Amino acid sequence: MMQLRLKSFAAAVLGLSGVVLTGCGGLNSTVPIAKQGPALHGNVHGGQQPIIGATIQLYAAGSSGYGSAYPSYPAGRTSLLTTTVLTDAGGSFDITGDYQCPSPTTGVYLVAYGGQPAGPASPANSSIALMAALGPCGLLSSSTYVVINEITTVASVWALSPFMAGVANIGTTSTNPQGLLDAFATVNKLTNTTFGGVSGPALPAGATIPVAKINTLADILAACVNSAGDTGVDSACDMLFTAATVNSVRPTDTITAAMNLAQHPNQGTSLYMIAVKDSPFQPTVQDEPTDFSLVITYSGGGLSTPSGIATDLSGNVWVANFGGNSLTKLDALGTTSTDPTGVLSGANGYKIGPLSAPTAVALDQSGNAWVTNGGNNTVAKVSSDGSGSSIFQGGGLSGPSSVSIDAGGNAWVANGKGASVTLINSSGTLSNFNGGGIASPSAIAIDPK
Repeated sequence: MMQLRLKSFAAAVLGLSGVVLTGCGGLNSTVPIAKQGPALHGNVHGGQQPIIGATIQLYAAGSSGYGSAYPSYPAGRTSLLTTTVLTDAGGSFDITGDYQCPSPTTGVYLVAYGGQPAGPASPANSSIALMAALGPCGLLSSSTYVVINEITTVASVWALSPFMAGVANIGTTSTNPQGLLDAFATVNKLTNTTFGGVSGPALPAGATIPVAKINTLADILAACVNSAGDTGVDSACDMLFTAATVNSVRPTDTITAAMNLAQHPNQGTSLYMIAVKDSPFQPTVQDEPTDFSLVITYSGGGLSTPSGIATDLSGNVWVANFGGNSLTKLDALGTTSTDPTGVLSGANGYKIGPLSAPTAVALDQSGNAWVTNGGNNTVAKVSSDGSGSSIFQGGGLSGPSSVSIDAGGNAWVANGKGASVTLINSSGTLSNFNGGGIASPSAIAIDPK
């Protein structure tokens, strides 16, 4: 069994997850598609009731840095939409050719602002901000139907939080488009945006998500959404925004509050009491949680005492199984047409002869997995499909505990028992370095400069 925290792991992968999507490079190109985007339809709910008169916006992800905004919306507009779209008396909305996709692979997401959550006679709540992440714009079609509610908001925010700096500021660097693509894909593991419920269509068989905690977080947001807003001390919105204040900056909407909680999961756990008072989403946690991180748990696929994890350029996740003398390779986007578990390495993982109590794994530019073997003091280079391997030994390898690959394709290995570092160059020659205070090294990293 293996558990992955969305916040900490997602920055690198945010994968192990998601709807079946294709494409990777150029996620945030700003070259417009000539034709208008397909019509989109959906509904906005606060808890179990429609929100009337909410303003709908369609945002695109940026590419100039983490938390960057998309730079090229239509003149005079703050989102991709060229007309104003509001929800009707039933909370429904229609987007009919009102936008262009920046590129087929640009990640896009819908946000609903404000509106009346308790019927046409109720006051508007300016604190409302709910969202649903849709993924690559080119995959949208006229049959796309989206429910925006607190569940889709929690799933979207927690998956995308490493890339977020605000409601309209979700972006990545030019060197990590795959990470953001995987983050969008993760949303469809946590929720089904067509129905607005917990557990998405791409959740692999054998993987589980914390349903009760997701519901609890959604109920906390719903307590604020289904109210008159931030009306004063001890109102639901006041308690939420106060608990989600970071660096003395207090949120003013529910998405920003959710983002702060996702990025600071040890904060605001006492808010679970708000969910107890009015819980439209069930079941919920019964006791105050220790944190608000969301963990995806994987089992099967040969996972056995997992000791190391890494991702390749396609976002696939590789796990070194210390107890199984094997490697498990998981599809970054979740389920596949051939394997509902999302496991690419078979039921028992790749069991290559040289693997012996593997402790760590790293991927090179060609997709080869470099594995340190604590059981036989070697390093194995395993092909991307697990069909073959090379073995390296000697060169001071002793209790190898960690491995990292530099830009030249050289492997650097920390020797936990050898008080040294071994370099395996791109030609396969081993060199050993010791001294300088190196003692029982347990990890190694490459300076990008």
